[in-house]
Amino acid sequence: MSGSKNNLKNHPKYQAKNQQGFTLIELVTVIVILGVLATGISSFLRFGTQSYTDAADRDALISTARFVVERLNREVRNALPNSIRTIGGDKNPCLEFVPIDKSVIYLDIPVAPEPASDSVEVLMLAGALSSQYVAVYALNSDDIYNKKSGVIEKFLPFLPGDYSGDRQVVSTIRFDSEIRFNEESPTERLYFIGSPVSYCVEDQAIYRYQAYGFGNYDYDSDGRPLRPLITKTTEKVLMAEYVDNYSSSGTVLPFKTSAATLQRNGLALIRLKFARNLEEIVFNNEIQVPNVP
Repeated sequence: MSGSKNNLKNHPKYQAKNQQGFTLIELVTVIVILGVLATGISSFLRFGTQSYTDAADRDALISTARFVVERLNREVRNALPNSIRTIGGDKNPCLEFVPIDKSVIYLDIPVAPEPASDSVEVLMLAGALSSQYVAVYALNSDDIYNKKSGVIEKFLPFLPGDYSGDRQVVSTIRFDSEIRFNEESPTERLYFIGSPVSYCVEDQAIYRYQAYGFGNYDYDSDGRPLRPLITKTTEKVLMAEYVDNYSSSGTVLPFKTSAATLQRNGLALIRLKFARNLEEIVFNNEIQVPNVP
């Protein structure tokens, strides 16, 4: 009898009856569970990826903003007193200034009614000079950018015997003709100055212009300078992107200036708004320009 039972178990009909698969309900249940798990995992991964992207965008904006603001801080603080101004109006605003190459103390300068002279003696340390002009007691930006005679004067390259390299020994600045300055500096200070520099907001970016020289601009119909003129020597460098000072919600002027007075230094007010992929950062900065004429 036992042999016949074993034969029945091995019979194909008996095996088919005991080898049952999953039911349709079980399959649907498993599919639903797997779908829920996949949705949860994908949402988690998507959230993590989005968080990383947002953090990267925020870091990029902060780095960009910090770089241009720090660069502006450093350069504007070293600007010639009373040279800071804004040009370009509301559409393409620029902050312009004249950098100081070196500051020295003069011993004596020709001032009316004294006779004119083709040289000035100063006390200065050795060091390379890239400038071509000197300034004495510049009181307003118009005199500076128009290179008013008696305020801004072009000097000749130094000769070997002119440059002492020792603060205790006299150095000589020579001019190609006899000149006379308009006024004495209260601190007897003479500045070697470079070519003007401008930071301009154009097409949601900030560009730095240099080496365009005095008086080289694109002008509007009223004769006011709009932006530095692009010439063979002009250097235009991209400093920052994603500037969003101009939007449908309103315009925020990036640059404002306040002239120096007897009680305080000149001020450059910087307000830059950066936006990228819904991330926004606003930098407000006040830069003081030492008023040492």
